[in-house]
Amino acid sequence: MVSNRTALIISLVVVALCYLNSLPNEFVFDDGAIVGSNPAIRTISPIQFLKSPYWSSRQYLGIYRPFTIFSLSVDYAIWKRWAPGFRLTNLGLHAINGFLLFLLCTNLAGEGLVPLAAMLIYLIHPVHTEAVTSIVGRSDLFAAGFFMAAWLLFRQGKTLWPAVLFFMAMLSKENAIVLPAILLLDAWLSKKDISWKRFSAIAAVAFAYLALRFSVLGSLGIPLSAQYMAGHLSYAVRLMTSGRVFIQYLRLIFFPVDVAGDYDFNAIPLAHFSDWDAWLGLLLIAAILAFALLYRNRNWIVSFGILFAVVVFVPSSNWIMPISVLMAERFLYLPLIGLSITGAVIFSRLHDPRHQRMIGAGGLIGAIVLCNGHDYIRRNDHTFFENMVRVVPNSAKARLGYGYSLLTAGHRDEAARQLEEGLKIIPDYPELLTTLALTRIKDNNCSEAWPLLNRALSIDPLHADTHRRMGDCYYYEGKTHEAEAMYHQAVDGISYPDALLFFMWGRSLEDIGQKVSAIAAYERGALIDPGNFLIQQKLAVLKSP
Repeated sequence: MVSNRTALIISLVVVALCYLNSLPNEFVFDDGAIVGSNPAIRTISPIQFLKSPYWSSRQYLGIYRPFTIFSLSVDYAIWKRWAPGFRLTNLGLHAINGFLLFLLCTNLAGEGLVPLAAMLIYLIHPVHTEAVTSIVGRSDLFAAGFFMAAWLLFRQGKTLWPAVLFFMAMLSKENAIVLPAILLLDAWLSKKDISWKRFSAIAAVAFAYLALRFSVLGSLGIPLSAQYMAGHLSYAVRLMTSGRVFIQYLRLIFFPVDVAGDYDFNAIPLAHFSDWDAWLGLLLIAAILAFALLYRNRNWIVSFGILFAVVVFVPSSNWIMPISVLMAERFLYLPLIGLSITGAVIFSRLHDPRHQRMIGAGGLIGAIVLCNGHDYIRRNDHTFFENMVRVVPNSAKARLGYGYSLLTAGHRDEAARQLEEGLKIIPDYPELLTTLALTRIKDNNCSEAWPLLNRALSIDPLHADTHRRMGDCYYYEGKTHEAEAMYHQAVDGISYPDALLFFMWGRSLEDIGQKVSAIAAYERGALIDPGNFLIQQKLAVLKSP
């Protein structure tokens, strides 16, 4: 028997062993925009966060996570732009979630081996690397933590605190809305009476959240423009592709050696009725559901763990409402609560203690080694995208990210090769064309870059990054008025412009004699990166008497 205090200590130690080597990692992938370049988190404004979408003013992306943004603003007040500080918060949240699972399992299955085993399985599973070490992954961490706390307190007969915590879970990430379904599933399988009055209070909170979400975003789901493939997929294609995706999820659950961190087009090819592997995935889903339902009278906790995973996975499955991606490793953070419970019960049924020790020790050591390896993959954008190209070479976004990281490292020819490979996947991808144009700029001469930039702009006249790079070329050519116009459009079009863009915009404004506007642009850049010497130098000169 393990006491609560001992379980908490074990959770903290295990998380440290798995993820402490991720602390030196830089802002990687979406971290750079949501944290590194986000002016909203420079002040702690909870009421404003409640009224704002996750991605600045871009309601069309359909994401609303005000508590996650609030937590980032608190972290920024402490750590500023120091990435390890933000990541340390994530590690602490993961440790707390492991402890909450221990408490939940104790409540579900009683004291003994099962709660400890479930906690350890959950904490060390290598697929959690994205959710834990990606700073923006804390939306999953908070949602799961509030979700488990609300569920635990509801089981203990409470009403007010479960309702509050459930609301906080949904404000962290929208997939937590499935809690009422889990409460019903729990009551059905455990054969315990449920207080419909208390349940109605929880359901009312879900409706209140949906009303708030609609008031901010103008919709409940993901808008058509932000859905995968711009919403052009039929339901049949989405369903068949989900079978192919499910096989990949099984691989990540049972053999999490290769992780990509992103599965955008065309990492997983779309599936149709003629694809046998898609049918296999759908049949496996049906078989697993049938097993869980048939097994419920023999061991309801095993069945519950499996059905829990299926139910909480529904919001990100594309089965009911289409979302912006086909799959993501972070989507397994909540389902693995149930699978960890099921795995712990199965592990506890091993009759030979030697087998338990051997499997337990081997699994623990192997998982820690994998976690440590995955942590190094996310060291910076270069290592991240290099690994992504290795794991999902048919992903256009992987080629784009790796090409850009190579370009910034000075490897122009290799960068061009990666970007050209990406264009074989999506020939009319403005971001790839614009980045490839950067490889054609030599000694501030854009003659070879202009055809690519013009082609990108003809595909998407509103493409902000193309405006930015055209601004650079105009500036190199001494056409400062044209450069300023392009930089202005880029600032308006990019959700979270970085400090360098504000610097270049400020320079162009300064060159055309708009001193006041130049100061404003530099100040916005200084808000993003207060330590930028060039921006501070410009401000000092322009503000001097």
